[in-house]
Amino acid sequence: MGRNTAKQTRFRKVIAQAKPACHICGQAIDWNAGHLDPRSFVIDHVIPLAKGGEDALPNLRAAHRHPLLQ
Repeated sequence: MGRNTAKQTRFRKVIAQAKPACHICGQAIDWNAGHLDPRSFVIDHVIPLAKGGEDALPNLRAAHRHPLLQ
């Protein structure tokens, strides 16, 4: 079974409302950047799905699309 994109969209909205910094590097996220910009917002699984992490809000954090390209 594939991932639920409607659920992912809800999670993105909840996380984006708070406008947190990137949980990886601690720097501010550019909330107005285009979706392919390295500084743009993505949700990141703290514990990756491949390592048993859940696809649930408590396991998700805000991050840059490419946090090492700051």
